[in-house]
Amino acid sequence: MTLEIDYEIESTDLLVITPERTRMMKVFALLVFLSVLLTALPASSTPPLGVRCGLTDWNRIDQIHLGMDARMGEIFPSVEFTPNVELGLGDNATILTINGDVAYQFTELVTSPWGMYGGGALSIHFMDVYDRADTDLGLNALFGFTKIFTNGHRGMAEIRLGVIDSPDFKLTFGYSLN
Repeated sequence: MTLEIDYEIESTDLLVITPERTRMMKVFALLVFLSVLLTALPASSTPPLGVRCGLTDWNRIDQIHLGMDARMGEIFPSVEFTPNVELGLGDNATILTINGDVAYQFTELVTSPWGMYGGGALSIHFMDVYDRADTDLGLNALFGFTKIFTNGHRGMAEIRLGVIDSPDFKLTFGYSLN
């Protein structure tokens, strides 16, 4: 005895974004980010990892965000690459953001233990806002200060402004073990 199923898949069924597909996309994006991060590292080195938290304002959605970053080092003299992942919570919305920060270190304007930087980031935002899932590619500008503490760890304060499809304003504080 065979069982026949008479079900046709419409092409639009594959394009519908459901909460389950959104969660799968978030997990997939996080795994891709971590894979790229780990393959970019030499076998004997570990980048300085940090934690970050702050406040986000995006189209009348106010959130707190928590995340991690990895200072990958200089890609050009005084230009650092620091990818990070942030999870925004609040106002009936969950937003997972992956940022690829590229920042110029203004070493000529400040002296150690202080630092100042400015740059930009390409971002991928996975959003679940009022039970509606969406994904956006964004661009933002950033400016911040760092301080190296006596124990060698680094603190930071950063302002991020949305340029294209990114939060209007973000204020972030962080601490890294480097």
